Amino acid sequence: MNIFFTSRINATQSLLNVLFGQQQKAASSQNTGCRGTRDTLTISASGKEKLTKSTSGRTHNTSIDNSIDLKSYIASAKKTNQDLIENAGTQINAKTSEYMSTGKAFRAALTEKYSKLAAEAKTHSNPENYIHSKYFDKSSEYYETNLTDTERRIAYNYEMQMCRTGKINGVNYQDSLFRGIEVDGDSVDSDKIQFERALVNSQISNILKQAGVASLW
Repeated sequence: MNIFFTSRINATQSLLNVLFGQQQKAASSQNTGCRGTRDTLTISASGKEKLTKSTSGRTHNTSIDNSIDLKSYIASAKKTNQDLIENAGTQINAKTSEYMSTGKAFRAALTEKYSKLAAEAKTHSNPENYIHSKYFDKSSEYYETNLTDTERRIAYNYEMQMCRTGKINGVNYQDSLFRGIEVDGDSVDSDKIQFERALVNSQISNILKQAGVASLW
């Protein structure tokens, strides 16, 4: 099953659909807040429309959001995992640091976003004052008008991190980049389990082929 996008994300999908292209019932979300390490998610078709605010001021952050192609990050993650399965070798080992989780894929997307924003901040004489004013000083010409209070705090922290250290910490799905994505913190990361099962099956199949035995799969 493929993922369908319009201008952004507009279908309810489980992460398993995203990374492996297999249909799975979406887990009901009881999310009470973002957790940076969550990997399992559902995408609400109406989430974007509900969260997008009507504003007349500066909306640079969400313009950057709209320029980032999440579909390409998802496709890259899917390809990475499939390549790992197809080149599994003959050592039985389900664990690999190369597994491309949602967290890794979307952290890369966040890094793209905040690299752009931090680069712009550094064109100002005092980047940190500029960053503070764009999120918290309503009188500033740089004030971002269409962020929720939560998105504002998250963006401030991420942009400061990127400006100071050149990287961001963790993945927060309440960033404005992920409007419409709900994280189910209580669900099992079935995507990784599915990947590890497929990886081991491929490794066993390779061992059998090497021994001249017909594969069971």
